[in-house]
Amino acid sequence: MKTNRISVAAGLAALAIFGVAAGTGMASASGPVSAGKVSPQSATAESSTTSSSVVACNGGRNLGLQTRMSAVPFTFAGTSNALVQIPGAGLTVRGPARGTDTLLITYSAETYYTGSGWMGIQVLKDGVPVQPYANNGSPYAINSSATYQGNSAQFCTKIGSGLHKIRVKAYTTGGAGEAGWFDDWTLSVLRFD
Repeated sequence: MKTNRISVAAGLAALAIFGVAAGTGMASASGPVSAGKVSPQSATAESSTTSSSVVACNGGRNLGLQTRMSAVPFTFAGTSNALVQIPGAGLTVRGPARGTDTLLITYSAETYYTGSGWMGIQVLKDGVPVQPYANNGSPYAINSSATYQGNSAQFCTKIGSGLHKIRVKAYTTGGAGEAGWFDDWTLSVLRFD
């Protein structure tokens, strides 16, 4: 038994050394951090010096899942960044009696876009954008080409007591002849304490 513990401890030590070496190699190979992007190695420095910081949105144990799905296609004309509700892509979540819970929201869909810009989505909680959202003039693009694509995005937020409306809205970046299309979509909300 003692020999097995020593072997396990030696193996874990070797893995830890390998992890440090691999992490160091990856950090040096990654090169400079591009504007607006934060690497894991520079997250602490970036968050204290720029407005594009990393946001933590953590939760505890899983309290449940709510899901909505639709196989009905939705097409809309170009909107020049005006939000359009995706029919049925919404649900209501009850918050905790006290304190806050965390919601991890996933929206996935088959998408298609025609135009010279891109098509984006935004998730709203009680009418307010959920992270990540276009707070810097750069919309959350989900498709920018006239090809059928399966795309998915995740969003995270905290909720307090009461009922909270979650809605998924779409938009295009504008221009004559633009159109967006969503089909076979799923909206999932995981709730954590």
